[in-house]
Amino acid sequence: MLKHIFQLIWKKKQRNFLMMLEIFFAFLVLFAVSTLSVYNYQNYQKPSGINIDDVWVVFMNYNTDTLPNLEVIQQRLKAYPEIASFSFTSGNVPFSFSTNSTSLSYNGVETQTDGIAAGPTYPEVMGITLSEGRWFAWEDTIGKNDPVVITRKLKETLFGDENAIGKVLGKMEEGKESTGERVVGVIENFKHKSDYQLEENGMFRAANPKWDRNHILIKLKSPQNADFESRLSKDLVGIGKDWSVEIQHLDAMKSNKNQVVWVPILILFIVCGFLVFNVALGLFGVLFQNISQRRGEIGVRRAMGATKKAIMQQIIGETAMIATFGLILGLFFAVQFPLLNLFDVSAGVYGLAMVLAVVAVYALVIGCSYFPSRQAAWIYPAEALREE
Repeated sequence: MLKHIFQLIWKKKQRNFLMMLEIFFAFLVLFAVSTLSVYNYQNYQKPSGINIDDVWVVFMNYNTDTLPNLEVIQQRLKAYPEIASFSFTSGNVPFSFSTNSTSLSYNGVETQTDGIAAGPTYPEVMGITLSEGRWFAWEDTIGKNDPVVITRKLKETLFGDENAIGKVLGKMEEGKESTGERVVGVIENFKHKSDYQLEENGMFRAANPKWDRNHILIKLKSPQNADFESRLSKDLVGIGKDWSVEIQHLDAMKSNKNQVVWVPILILFIVCGFLVFNVALGLFGVLFQNISQRRGEIGVRRAMGATKKAIMQQIIGETAMIATFGLILGLFFAVQFPLLNLFDVSAGVYGLAMVLAVVAVYALVIGCSYFPSRQAAWIYPAEALREE
């Protein structure tokens, strides 16, 4: 049966080659969409490590002539019964478009990491739970080694399976004690860019009141309306002269950052759907024309005893084999991605994307060939032979 189908395909190799190319390009597009989808879905499924419910961000813009008295601001915020906790932080607040990268080293291992300035109450505001050690306190900043809390990913990058607590970062010089940062705690993960963020290196250092005073994260005890937001803004503005305050909700900021990720994916899905639709139309047209030209052949087979099921299996089998040739060519290019470790994506993501793309192509081919094959199966032998 397979040998017979292969002979029929080879007899009309020029037309079938064009169909194979359609399948090949459709597979590549489906593979790209599947890879991007699987990659982002796996990242989305991983825990964020934070809780941003009822968390606001206060952006303070001070007049240079009236520098802020942080004690006054803190006392004013503590006076509000609606506020559970707050913390000063650096400009790269979660889900903002600001980043701060720094270089770290330990025993010859160097890496880049996101650096975030935070106060002692930062875990309370962001709902962070430490897996090792503790969060730093203001007293920890008195020594020569500034305290830092790192993510699990950064711990594995710098220390591997070693215990990170108490380790001092920086280049070690013989006869001298390192003056770098001292690790006091480790957290599992910190998704501060979007829900689709990959596990990345992250480090928290103690906020410097001189520099990290323009951004305040506020955790509310319960959801508040616009009246409280307006009252808080006016109260903070009234502390200084010509100050301006902007308050944003962290969940809304996260939604905006998520759109940056999924909107391009949605556009790619639409383009992919348009391409697959055109491939389906092409398959329908080719198959209907093929059946029209082979009515005599199908009539002879029916006259010799071929059942309707056998005719359908032949038409679907031919189309599936053409698709297989196109998939083999597509898989040859697709496997180069995990082999060459392109785009720093795990081989498992590429493998699952290949499986999804292959299943989608076969589903498309079988779906498009089912109706034409059913029409061919209902050709009556006498009618087909009379036309010939």
